[in-house]
Amino acid sequence: MTIAQSKLLFETLLSDEPFRDSILSAGSMLECKVLIEARGFDCSISELRMTLEKYIEERNFDKEHNFSLWESIFPE
Repeated sequence: MTIAQSKLLFETLLSDEPFRDSILSAGSMLECKVLIEARGFDCSISELRMTLEKYIEERNFDKEHNFSLWESIFPE
């Protein structure tokens, strides 16, 4: 994924609530990847994970518990 695509994905997560909700409620990273590819983004699972973790950190989700979307603990 290019830097421009990464920024656009991040901005889309911020601005498009239905898309964001579908990504955040996905059951796995593979499901997220399928949803994101359907929107025209081309990225690896690791790029996707980095973008989603940045979004979660920026929005302070689960800050108290430091859990990711799928219950694995973020490293401190």
